[in-house]
Amino acid sequence: MKTVNNFVLPGHPMFQDSVRAFLPRKVVIPFRQSCEAEYSCGFQPGDIVREGQIIASPKNFADGANIHSSVPGKILSIFKCTLPNGTLGNAAEISTDGAFSYLGKKLPSVDWNFLNTETLLEEFKVKGIVNTFRKKTESLCAQITRGNLVKERFVIVRMFDEDPSRFTDSFIAKKFTSEVVQGALICCKAFSAKGIVFALPKKSDIEISTEFFGNVPFLFVNADTEKYPCGFMQNLLRTIRNASKNSEFSKVNSKCLFLDPETALSVFEAVVKGIPVIERYVHVHGSCLKSVGMFKARIGASIKSLVEQCGGFKISPSKIVVNGMITGMVASTLDIPITKSIKSLEFVPATELCVQDEKNCIRCGKCRNVCPEGLSPDLLYKHLVENYHLPKELCATSLLCSHCSVCNSVCPSRLPLSQTIALL
Repeated sequence: MKTVNNFVLPGHPMFQDSVRAFLPRKVVIPFRQSCEAEYSCGFQPGDIVREGQIIASPKNFADGANIHSSVPGKILSIFKCTLPNGTLGNAAEISTDGAFSYLGKKLPSVDWNFLNTETLLEEFKVKGIVNTFRKKTESLCAQITRGNLVKERFVIVRMFDEDPSRFTDSFIAKKFTSEVVQGALICCKAFSAKGIVFALPKKSDIEISTEFFGNVPFLFVNADTEKYPCGFMQNLLRTIRNASKNSEFSKVNSKCLFLDPETALSVFEAVVKGIPVIERYVHVHGSCLKSVGMFKARIGASIKSLVEQCGGFKISPSKIVVNGMITGMVASTLDIPITKSIKSLEFVPATELCVQDEKNCIRCGKCRNVCPEGLSPDLLYKHLVENYHLPKELCATSLLCSHCSVCNSVCPSRLPLSQTIALL
């Protein structure tokens, strides 16, 4: 497998703690926050909702994740808003008013060991848990239900960020190690997995007590996070197979359940504490800001509110990058709300951006040379965009793409190769 060393800059400072974002006066909560397309809302403008109350549920999809109100208050309107991916979707605008159900409350803990698989899956669905390991966010309940058809089932937890330009998963893995491990073990039980694997950075001071695992087989593997890519599904499978050639864990496959720390923490909070997904940790940074930080923000709060808490801009941003400079996307406005899929926001000035004018492919072959999976991104791009004929076998190689976006970075014509391959 090919890796790139100069993608990762040494000496990144790691946050020691997070800051709770200011409670917004109003929130805009999109109904579609995962790949489930249609949601229905049983509320109307003027209705009163509680913190954590279900306000929307997926249509015709029994295993979809519910959407909750992140604040108590009154629904002002239901309208179409711009989502982080640039599309439009229905959302509820809620003004904050009244007593909170979870914030500031001492909540009892539930012993999840006494819960059966069906109860756990129902909790995942009702509490609105989505798996943010992949770029395509999906209901965790749906993933586990679909994966139960596979014989060799394992849970694999990546304890770092796959995109080295953000620190959200790394922060959660370090700060909430116990909660992340317990959340992963809850998923292990719900998935009826044969074992659990934790992928840790080589230079990591994260300590995981083996007392958590009981009779559950476990494995710790080290990933070289100074090289890119190293945290995508294909990378982790290679790392695990190389570390466990003669053990049961050598049977790991792409149908296993892959988790990130954010998802595992959400599982712990939902099952043990009874808290639905109403908040997200967001890494807010960039040279345009007066200060940076790791924020615990309410779902539905605007990007603008986090900027204001950072002290505003010292330089006008040219781009707002969501979820990392390498694998992320560009947000069009500061009014976009925080959703379950947002992990980081980076505000980039024009001086740090190169020319992004898209041109025709010059057949330089750089994308083929750098692709970690040995694909031909240029041919796959031509196949979809220009109807260029390719054999079925070559088209099927698109399934091997890890969406690391290295091909995008080296393309002199600035073609959206990775995004195009994802559509195949």
